[in-house]
Amino acid sequence: MLFGNNHLTVTNGSDVTVTFRAMDALKRVDYAPNAAEGIKVACAAHWAKNNAEAAEKIKDVVKPYDWTYTTDYTGTLVAGDDGGSAPEAAFGPPPGDAIIDVERLKRPDPILFYDELVLYEDELADNGTAILTIRVRVMPTCFLILVRFFLRVDDVLFRVNETRLYHTFGTDVLLREYSSREDTYAAVRA
Repeated sequence: MLFGNNHLTVTNGSDVTVTFRAMDALKRVDYAPNAAEGIKVACAAHWAKNNAEAAEKIKDVVKPYDWTYTTDYTGTLVAGDDGGSAPEAAFGPPPGDAIIDVERLKRPDPILFYDELVLYEDELADNGTAILTIRVRVMPTCFLILVRFFLRVDDVLFRVNETRLYHTFGTDVLLREYSSREDTYAAVRA
C-alpha cells in the first residue's frame, strides 16, 4: 500500500532541503528483469517439484521489477529556492571523522517532537512484509531522522536498509549515515 501523501521535509532555510517521499523511494527499486531472481518464497521449490509441468511454462516469465520492493533510498536533496535537484555534494564532507553522537541521543533529554510515517508497505502476497518507515525525533540540542526499509520473506530472509540524518543545533553540519544488513531467516531466528 502506498501512502503517497506522507512525506517529511527538512530545510535549513533557502540553501538545502532534504525530503522523503514514497514515489522517490520506489524509483530506487531495481526494475531489472532479474532483480530479485535469487529470492523465492519458501514454498517455491516444493510447488515446482509437485507441479513440474506448470513450472516449466512459468520459467520464461520476465519479472519486470524487484518484487520485494527493496530500496536504498536516502532522501531527495533539493537545492535553493528554485526547487531543482541538488547534487549529493550538498551534504559536503563531514568535518574530520564526524559521526552521529550516540551518547547525546542516549541522554534523557526531553523529546520535543516525535512522529513515525509509513511511506509504503506490502505483504508480499502473504509471504512476508516489506515496509518503508520514517521516524523523526527532535530534542532541545539535536534531531535524528531514521528512514528504515524492512523486509521479511517468511522462512527465507530478513533485510534492513537504514538511513540516519543527524543534526546538532548551532552547527552547520547535517550527517547522513546509510547501512544495509541482510541474513537468512534461520540465522536470525537462531
